[in-house]
Amino acid sequence: MGALIVAAGLLSFGARAHAAAPPASTTSQGLGFRGLGARIGFVDPEGASSTVDLGFHIDAGEFVQHVHIVPLVEYWKVGASGVDVSDLMIGSDVNVDFPVEGGRLTPYAGGGLGLHFVKADAPPGFPAGGSSDTKLGLNIQGGIKNQMMPNLGIFGEVKYNFVSDRNQLKILGGFTYNFIY
Repeated sequence: MGALIVAAGLLSFGARAHAAAPPASTTSQGLGFRGLGARIGFVDPEGASSTVDLGFHIDAGEFVQHVHIVPLVEYWKVGASGVDVSDLMIGSDVNVDFPVEGGRLTPYAGGGLGLHFVKADAPPGFPAGGSSDTKLGLNIQGGIKNQMMPNLGIFGEVKYNFVSDRNQLKILGGFTYNFIY
């Protein structure tokens, strides 16, 4: 009799938990062109002054639940001691969401790879001269995002790019416009 009461209790708990769970959205799962967004923030590159970082990204969807693919482009440029240093990065991140039950904010962590087109321009006669390099970079990031409306989300993140001779700490914020279809 006691086992029957326990089984009935577990069944009713499972039914309530299933009824309380939000329905799985088919629009947010799977790969595809799900949204487009912009980002802005500060970058502190190794060996140069802090400056503004600008970029845009694509929400390419999820390949498993809560794991997002985010292709992106970021650019910054800073002048120091007569030398202009710039970095154009084209890459892709993989972010893992950690949804909080009943919460509006969703923490995430991730990493990615990017090609960094680093350029240093020096005026004529400057001893260092100019240079241009293409380097592979690895980055890690963590942040918080908030889906404010069904088609608009905002985020803030801290990112560190490991690029030889040009490691970069970035503090970014931005938005993503999600296509609803």
